[in-house]
Amino acid sequence: MIGLALAMVRARPGQALTAFLLAVFAMAAAVSAPVYSTTADRAVVHSQVAAATTSERVVQARRTSPTPTDHDFENLLPQLFNGSGFASVFSTEYDILIPPPAPQANSIAPRFVYRDGVCAHLRITAGRCFVSETEVVLSTAQVQELGLHIGDVFEAAWATIDPLGGDFVERGKRASLTLVGSYDPRNKAEQYWSDLDYFNPRPSARFTTEPAFAGRLTLEALEHGPEKQALDVVIDDSAITRESLDGISAQVQDGKSKLEALPGHAVVSTGLPALLKRIDGDRSLVAEVVPVAAVPLVLLCWFVLFIAVASATQERRRELGLFSLRGLTVPRRWWLAAGESIVPILAGAVAGFFLGHYVVRLAAWALLSTSSDVPIKAGLNWWAAVALAGALLAALLAQRAELAKRTVDLLRNVPSRISRWGAPVFEVVVVVLAVVSVVQLRRGGGGLTGFALVAPSAVVIAVALVAARLVLPVAERVGRRAARRGRIGPMLAAYALSRRPGTQRILALFVVAIGLLVFASTAASASADARDHRARVQLGAPRVLTVDPLSRAALLSKVRAVDPHGQFAMATAMLPVTEDATPPVLAVDSQALAATALWDDSRLSAQKAAELLHPPLGRDTIEVDNKELSLDVSIDNLVDAFRVHWVAVVVPKDGSDVGRVDLGQVSTGRKTYVRNLPMCVNGCRLAALEMEQPEARGFDADVVLHSLSQHGKAIVDEAGFAQADGWRVPDTPGPKLLVPTLTAQQDGLRAEISNYKGADTVMRVMPTDVPAPLPLIAARTAGFGDHIAGLDGTLQPIGLAGEVETVPRLGYGGGLVDLDYAERLATDGGDALYPQIFLGPKAPADVVDQLRKQGLTISLDRPLGPVRDALDEQGPAIALRFHELAGVLGVILAIGALWLVSSLDRQRRAGEMRSLRAQGIARRDAAASGYLALVGAAVVLAPFAALASWLLVREYLPVFSDDAQGFQAAYWPSPLPVAVAWGAAAVLLAVAALVAGARLRAAATLKR
Repeated sequence: MIGLALAMVRARPGQALTAFLLAVFAMAAAVSAPVYSTTADRAVVHSQVAAATTSERVVQARRTSPTPTDHDFENLLPQLFNGSGFASVFSTEYDILIPPPAPQANSIAPRFVYRDGVCAHLRITAGRCFVSETEVVLSTAQVQELGLHIGDVFEAAWATIDPLGGDFVERGKRASLTLVGSYDPRNKAEQYWSDLDYFNPRPSARFTTEPAFAGRLTLEALEHGPEKQALDVVIDDSAITRESLDGISAQVQDGKSKLEALPGHAVVSTGLPALLKRIDGDRSLVAEVVPVAAVPLVLLCWFVLFIAVASATQERRRELGLFSLRGLTVPRRWWLAAGESIVPILAGAVAGFFLGHYVVRLAAWALLSTSSDVPIKAGLNWWAAVALAGALLAALLAQRAELAKRTVDLLRNVPSRISRWGAPVFEVVVVVLAVVSVVQLRRGGGGLTGFALVAPSAVVIAVALVAARLVLPVAERVGRRAARRGRIGPMLAAYALSRRPGTQRILALFVVAIGLLVFASTAASASADARDHRARVQLGAPRVLTVDPLSRAALLSKVRAVDPHGQFAMATAMLPVTEDATPPVLAVDSQALAATALWDDSRLSAQKAAELLHPPLGRDTIEVDNKELSLDVSIDNLVDAFRVHWVAVVVPKDGSDVGRVDLGQVSTGRKTYVRNLPMCVNGCRLAALEMEQPEARGFDADVVLHSLSQHGKAIVDEAGFAQADGWRVPDTPGPKLLVPTLTAQQDGLRAEISNYKGADTVMRVMPTDVPAPLPLIAARTAGFGDHIAGLDGTLQPIGLAGEVETVPRLGYGGGLVDLDYAERLATDGGDALYPQIFLGPKAPADVVDQLRKQGLTISLDRPLGPVRDALDEQGPAIALRFHELAGVLGVILAIGALWLVSSLDRQRRAGEMRSLRAQGIARRDAAASGYLALVGAAVVLAPFAALASWLLVREYLPVFSDDAQGFQAAYWPSPLPVAVAWGAAAVLLAVAALVAGARLRAAATLKR
């Protein structure tokens, strides 16, 4: 029997080749899913590691040694993190005091630091780096400050801060050190320096902003107390791979446990668990989303194989009838019928298994940022087994209808009619399964798992089957109308579409193939739009620079010094978040908002938003310099006011520390309080005038502010103080905090607090040089109240000036205020929280150099492109590329099915068409096939099938692997990619239909 089956294969090579190719396609499609998942898995790990923050690839350990001679921490290091891809840096330090060797010099108290490999990260400006014991390198500024020269010997001693005076004092014996070199750091922002803040630019009791570096033996040689020790382990990109994930996690956890067990209470921190969790989530999404496209592709392969075998079996009806007539048993008849298909299917499955691997490798090379060879064994799983079993089952089912017929029916040369109930029952079952899968998806809450996995394709297939059935009556009516009008060609084409067996299945196949491609393009386009929108919103500008901490005033002034007119650079800072979960607020220099921010709201333009954030007031800030400030005040009443002083709060424009200048102890009656302002050499703004009592005890007071003068001229005269709307008091958050009541009178401004008993008081008067309440632009879904925390942490009333869909950097849950106005409301002159600089498209190429010349340290430079690319490499985006690939393969399969049908029609209808020609029918009319009409109907119906599936499953298709923060795929994606995919499929199938029709016309030629 096997030999006979092989002989039948040799006798009909065309049919065997068709079954072989379809089996190849089915197995390749089935294998492609796990192979692509494995390849995408590696790409996901690579992309997530590349996009990880520095803290997520670093393990940091910090401790204070219990004794000066304790070496347990560094002795443990060789046992930890010694694998490939781990780079460990150990450091230890304590404070020293270097007295001035020359009378005109000043002493400094630098951090005395040993750090592994430090010389490679220093630029030696004179001399050399340290080599042996007692050799030290100091910064260039320190050498100049001390008046030293290379080779000089100087003394130093361990030092600590005096808790009373706040200065560094010697605690150990002095030792002699040799200066062998001076340095400047190569890059203060590089990862090597970690978060240890070695180069803090703020003035301090150290009188220096850089450490002194020496060897480990040099630090041990000085008498000193406990050391501050640190370990920074940087995990290289190449160390975190798909295969090493579990090993790295275990190694880091083991190292963390051993470090924490040491004396000295070591604190170990790392963001690696968050990275590993995100990688696992991304890998899970790839594993979920890829089969969504693979399942319908395999089903299409089975369906086409079913059509091919069924059509071939119909052509062999007479042969099968002779088998029956000659008394072959049913099992033998089944084997002879099925063997001719099973043999090429088995051969095709083997070839398709290997082909699938190499096709995916090629696709991964073209579609993924990184790819690698996947071992052949990756496809040896249940996917391949199911694909092969399904192909064999499809072949057997395709022959069932013919083998079950009577012998007389098989010997008749009349095509079998479609079952009156079998096809409708099948269609009902498919529709029910589609409904069940969608219900499970939308109500199950588990995403694309279980039966919900087939929901997108099931909806397309169900709509295709229903639409194909509805087209048949329409084609029947078109045929009748064409017959009445004598149009033979259209009549034959319409009847071929409505009456020939299998036409409905072919139409459904075309609708499914085009529909799946359109669905994949829709999902990919909508997801790409969502990623683009998220990248634009969360970054906030085409390019964003993160700077090292500095005061808000300095940030604003330095950025404006580079771009005074707000054409390309904008300073930004975050407002502190209060405990009541108020949405986050970003303070921006609104004069540059329109030129720098990526603004996507169509209802409110960036220019209009800037105007709403910074409305003109007609009142400028009160500016003072370092000369004597005179405050003329009358105090009519004081109760429980012991040792109360007048204090002027001034904020330097250069960003240095805020000044709280004591103007003198208060007394009743009218008096002028005078004091100079030494911190205001470069100018200050007056932030507040307040009466301060030690221990912040409450008191009653009734005062009248008459004038404020400097240089003998009134800065604010009696008329200026008498404008009550020009002054304000702190906003009170509750009944226990009393603030003064302001009343305008002829000779000035009255500020009064009375009946303070049982309540705290804040006697502070501030100029109103900002709108009240502070204007706020909020995201529509943010949910702001009446107050927010100001830059100094105090409550500030806000007024909603406008609403937008998303706020730059904060998305759907934040707001914007003007940085200049918010800073005027603050009285602390503190550091900017998360300071950044938004750069617009007009920023010059050397903008970073210009900012650095202003004293800004750029720690991170993020353009929009890499941020967008990082989102493109997340798991859902990678998986959707497989959807598009599967859609293209589905269209190719549909073209193959059309070629198969046309070949069978060419054989089946050759005699029929010659008979029509003999009766005088034109060749064009006799060969009317309806292929083009079939394709046209599918092209029209397929977008509706894809649209139905998209609307039902849209919100359940993952777009991002991390917290999307409200970003999701839109209902209506960019139409161009979808139209291109739909048009390309339509053109390819139309060309295939025209070629198939031409082949059929060639068969209609009347031979003599």
